[in-house]
Amino acid sequence: MESSAGVPLYDLHESVRRRVKALKKLQIESIDIEAKFYERVHQLEKEFAPQFDALQAKRKMIVTGEKEPTDAEADAALIHGIPDEEVLREASATTVKGDAPKGIPNFWLNVLKGSPQVGTLIQSHDEPILKHLMDITVSISTDPDSYTLTFHFEPNEYFEQTELTKFYTLQMTPREDDPFVYEGPTVYEAKGSKIEWKKDKNVTLKALKKKSRDGRYVTKIIKTESFFNFFDPPVVKASGQDINEDEENKLAADFEIGQLIRDRIIPRAVLFYTGEASLDDYDYYDEMEDEDEEDVSSDDVDDSEDIRS
Repeated sequence: MESSAGVPLYDLHESVRRRVKALKKLQIESIDIEAKFYERVHQLEKEFAPQFDALQAKRKMIVTGEKEPTDAEADAALIHGIPDEEVLREASATTVKGDAPKGIPNFWLNVLKGSPQVGTLIQSHDEPILKHLMDITVSISTDPDSYTLTFHFEPNEYFEQTELTKFYTLQMTPREDDPFVYEGPTVYEAKGSKIEWKKDKNVTLKALKKKSRDGRYVTKIIKTESFFNFFDPPVVKASGQDINEDEENKLAADFEIGQLIRDRIIPRAVLFYTGEASLDDYDYYDEMEDEDEEDVSSDDVDDSEDIRS
């Protein structure tokens, strides 16, 4: 057997193999320390959360129009490092006319679309719903180690709730069966709100018509692409059972989106709105798009229609 570097491990002198195994033991000790580090980070995030929450509550008031910022509070450049005059000159030679809107219209819709990873999940039929999104918040727990994303909506014509949640339970320690793959906390369970869709408003389902052998059309309801599938994550946890690789990959992809919303989008929302937020790794973006895309064969499907129509 050779290592990935081409080292013939079992051709090594016995004393060298023994030293390599000693290094493996040290590596496990290092991983244990790393796990304690991440546990401490999680505790610190919970400790500092009230300070971030207070700032984000002020942000919500400005976004929704509950509060008009003072001149001192608005004393910042529209785009960092570029004079406002230059930004406005490049954007348009005319001044926007008409009455001033309340707050910042469609703020969170544009924030989410500003992220390549999240933006690709948003379909055209999702956008009218996300215009009702007023805020996204996160709450952190240490018993158990977990966090909850809460999407706050104004009352709307699409679903009954004004809050949709996504809950993640974290495993902070390495896997006993393979500690060397540890790279930090992983999610082992995700739960989303069951959305109470109003009649004919469910954007996550579509009706497909398939022609049967006798010439009749049979209608089948299938899931369709939608941002709101985020609240229906892979169900992979079963008591006493290990998850398989496919389930683990799906959960990992879902966790990536949850972490992105938690760690970057919520705390830096205005930078995604203005386009200043640096783009994340497009390799992951492409990989996620390939894995999540579901193709329907044109040979089997003769027609399709939106069940909301």
